[in-house]
Amino acid sequence: MIVGAMLVAVPGFAQKVNIDYARDFDFESVATFQYVVNDEGGITDNAMMADRVVSLIKKEMMEGGLREVQSDPDLYVTYHFISQERKGVTTTSMGYGGYWGGWDAWGPYDSFGGPMMGSSVTREYSYEEGTLVIDAYDSTEKKLVWRGMGTVTVKDKPEKQIKQAEKILTKIGKRWDKILDGKKK
Repeated sequence: MIVGAMLVAVPGFAQKVNIDYARDFDFESVATFQYVVNDEGGITDNAMMADRVVSLIKKEMMEGGLREVQSDPDLYVTYHFISQERKGVTTTSMGYGGYWGGWDAWGPYDSFGGPMMGSSVTREYSYEEGTLVIDAYDSTEKKLVWRGMGTVTVKDKPEKQIKQAEKILTKIGKRWDKILDGKKK
C-alpha cells in the first residue's frame, strides 16, 4: 500500500525544468530587461497569482544581475501558462501468501502448500499539469533568444501553487545564471 501511495504522489512532486536559448546571441551585453504583459496565456483567471508570478520573474532577473527599466531594455521578458488535464492510473494489490510462493502444475501456492489469495484494484485519476513558460526577446531584433519552462502537477491551494512557481523560477534562474557565466568565461 505504501508503494501504491508513493506512485500516486510522484506526479505531485515531480518538477521538470527545461531551457533553450539562441547560441549566437550575445548574452554578455545584456544588462537591462523590461517585463511586458502577454495577453495570450497568462494566469488571467487569478490576477493575484499573475501578480505574484510577475514579481517572482522580476526578482529572479534582478538576482541574475539584470536591472529593470521602463524603456529601451536589452531584453523584453514575459510569461504564459499552459494547463492541461491529465489522467493516470494506480493499482493497489492486497493479499497474502508465503515468501516462496509460486506456480506449480496445480496453480499458485505459498511456501506452506496452501493457495495464495489476493486481489488488485486499478483506479483512474485526473490531475492538472501546468507549464510556466518564460520568454526573453532581443529588444532590437524582436526575436526570441531565451525560453525557460517548468512543468508541475498543479496543487489545489493557491499558497502551494505559489511555492511551486517559486521552485520553478529558482531552478530556471540557476539555468539562466549558468548561461551567463558560461558566456563570460
